[in-house]
Amino acid sequence: MSSEEIRVVIADDHAVVRQGIRGVLEEVEGLRIVGEASDGDAALALTQEHQPDLVVLDVTMPGKTGLEVARALRDAGSGVRVLMLSMHDEPEYVLEAVRSGAYGYVLKDVTPAELRDAVTAIHEGREYFATRVTQQLSVGLRQELEREQQRSRIDSLTPREIEVLVRVAQGSTNRGIAEELGISPRTVETHRERVMAKLRIRSVAGLTRFVVELGLDRPPT
Repeated sequence: MSSEEIRVVIADDHAVVRQGIRGVLEEVEGLRIVGEASDGDAALALTQEHQPDLVVLDVTMPGKTGLEVARALRDAGSGVRVLMLSMHDEPEYVLEAVRSGAYGYVLKDVTPAELRDAVTAIHEGREYFATRVTQQLSVGLRQELEREQQRSRIDSLTPREIEVLVRVAQGSTNRGIAEELGISPRTVETHRERVMAKLRIRSVAGLTRFVVELGLDRPPT
C-alpha cells in the first residue's frame, strides 16, 4: 500500500458503530480520520469542509440519507470517493448506491479486514463490493450494475472534460487539444488529470478502452 495519507470522514447515526469503524480503519497505515458525523447533513458539511479522500456513509441516516449525500458530492464534482456501509444487501440498494456515485458497498457485518481492504481499494482507484452483495445479484443484475457504473462515471464528467477525454483517447497531444478547443495546454492537463481521477483510470490506454466501450468515439458537438 502507498505511504500517501488517506483522509477519511465517517458518517453513521450510531456512535458505537462510528467508534468501531474508526478503530478498524486506524489500523491502516497512513490513514487519518478527519471527521465524524451522526447525520447526512453533517456528513455533507464535514466533507465539504475537510475535502477528504474518502467518506464512509451509512445508507440510512437522519436528515439526508447516505445516498443523497453521495449524489450531492457527485453533482458538485468534489472528487471525494464514497464507500457505502449498510445492513441492506438487496440488489436495488446496491444499484442505487452506484447510481449515486458510490465507489463501493459493504455490509455492516463485514469483517475488519474486508473493511480495510475496501477502503484501500477505493483509495487506489478500484471499486469494491462485498462478496455477499455480489452473490445476491443475478447475471442480469450484474450486467445492470456494470452499466450503472459506466453511466455514473460519465455523469461525473463535465462537457469540457468529455471533449478532452475523447481527444486524449484519439491520441491528440495536450498542445493539439488546446489549439482545437481554444484553451491553454495547462488547462488541458488539468482537465485530463480530473478525468483520470473521476474515472479511476491511470493510463491513456485505459482511457481509450473506456471511450471505445461507451461508444464515445466522436467529440460532442
